[in-house]
Amino acid sequence: MIKRTLIAIAVVALLATSAHAALTEFYFAGAGDSKTNAVKVDGKETVDFRWPYTVSYKDLKLCTVPVRMQVGYYAQIENCKDLKVLLVQRDCGDLDIGKGVNDFPCYFGCVTFRVRANFPVKMGQSLKRIGDIIPSGDNWSCAYVGGDTVPDDGNYKELKICVKAWGVSLWKAKPGDEVDVGELSITVKPNV
Repeated sequence: MIKRTLIAIAVVALLATSAHAALTEFYFAGAGDSKTNAVKVDGKETVDFRWPYTVSYKDLKLCTVPVRMQVGYYAQIENCKDLKVLLVQRDCGDLDIGKGVNDFPCYFGCVTFRVRANFPVKMGQSLKRIGDIIPSGDNWSCAYVGGDTVPDDGNYKELKICVKAWGVSLWKAKPGDEVDVGELSITVKPNV
């Protein structure tokens, strides 16, 4: 009798380990609410059918939540710290300067740089004097050559900006290859 009981228990244990081996998933929205998701699972996934058996459960996707990010306006000038405009003396009647003999001495210089942005950009500029080599008043100006806009595709675009000065007070400057006379600020704003 004990032998038959042990055999019956072993058969029941074998059936218990092999029953519900398949995992069936049923996905449905909650009662009338499309924002509520639920899953019904019948059975379990078993790793080993030998006694004693190990049961493992499968991860079920119940909900997918979007991950979003707030992104601001972004513009960048490549290697800005390495840029400079070096003004060199030019004929005042040169087309780049467009001044007369009374405006002597005249200087001109340009810098080419690359800029990228994630919004349509309108480039701007401003000049600030350092010292009194460039006289006060409207004795210098700057302008972009070949365009002053950047698209919003995130790719670098090459731009060129030039500075011209006339009626420069050379007698107030010590001789040198690169004397500081001012600063050029490059500005950006949305191109709307």
